[in-house]
Amino acid sequence: MKRIINLLIILSSISFVIFVTSGIFDIACPFKLTFGIRCPGCGLTRSFLAIYNLKFKEAFNYNILGIPLFIFFVVCVVSLSVDIILNKLNTINFINKILGKYYVLIIISVLLSMIINNIRGI
Repeated sequence: MKRIINLLIILSSISFVIFVTSGIFDIACPFKLTFGIRCPGCGLTRSFLAIYNLKFKEAFNYNILGIPLFIFFVVCVVSLSVDIILNKLNTINFINKILGKYYVLIIISVLLSMIINNIRGI
């Protein structure tokens, strides 16, 4: 059962990134449409594409959180893959601990990202 959960998480995450970055779906930001300002996630798709093309300065300019989130995503995919092989839930437990312990820091980072994105007009 643990392997199935990890496999579903990996497949859904990778599928989402592929669909969004491939341009198959043109998804408008509901936050921006509703409030007229950029959300913390605005520019992440362009940032991930820039990272994929090894344009790190450009990625940083699109969204300040793009590089750390990309690294986190890659580490999680690799870790979840290892968990699938070992039939463990170590990665999910680790992420739950991080979110439980550092949620204030994460919220502050996300809010700062949103403010910076809106000031720079990305």
